Amino acid sequence: MAEQKKIEEEKRKIRSEARQNRDSLSQAQIRLWSEMICENLQAQPFFRAAETVYFYYPLGSEVNLLPLAQKALDLGKQAAFPRVDGNDMAFYQVSGLEEFAEGAFHVMEPVGNDVMDVAAALVFVPGLVFDRKGNRMGYGKGYYDRYFARYPGCRKVGICYGMQMGAQAPCGEFDIPMDMVFTECGAQIK
Repeated sequence: MAEQKKIEEEKRKIRSEARQNRDSLSQAQIRLWSEMICENLQAQPFFRAAETVYFYYPLGSEVNLLPLAQKALDLGKQAAFPRVDGNDMAFYQVSGLEEFAEGAFHVMEPVGNDVMDVAAALVFVPGLVFDRKGNRMGYGKGYYDRYFARYPGCRKVGICYGMQMGAQAPCGEFDIPMDMVFTECGAQIK
């Protein structure tokens, strides 16, 4: 128990520093790196082969994958975004990028009711810090970890800027690592 408390304190400090660093990026830098990440992901065989792709709606200085989501829709892929309900999160299908309203934590969430339960979906996951082992530190609420515990067959792809890659992201017993992490420089782990 004391070990878990120590990990949580360390995570809080790292989250705060990581958020400040990411928020210090200029809008031009965010736009450029987001475009590079979208272009890189679009060229990946796993993206081209995916029939169902789960995205996230960017909040603040997060990597913006909305152009890639539009491309997925244009290619006829099923695209879904997360919506939070209490302590749970589910992904809801969208047919266009105008189908959102502000939801939990001021994040834009899909307004439709078509829940996607695709056990092997390709899932793009935001976070504050990632490491080369695939460990991820999110915002501390555990939504993605609980989701992946229910759907372990999803292909989990962490999305971040290179500056968010750390030597080691502290993780606890319920933290689920990513299968790969992508930055503006491409895949960081495979």
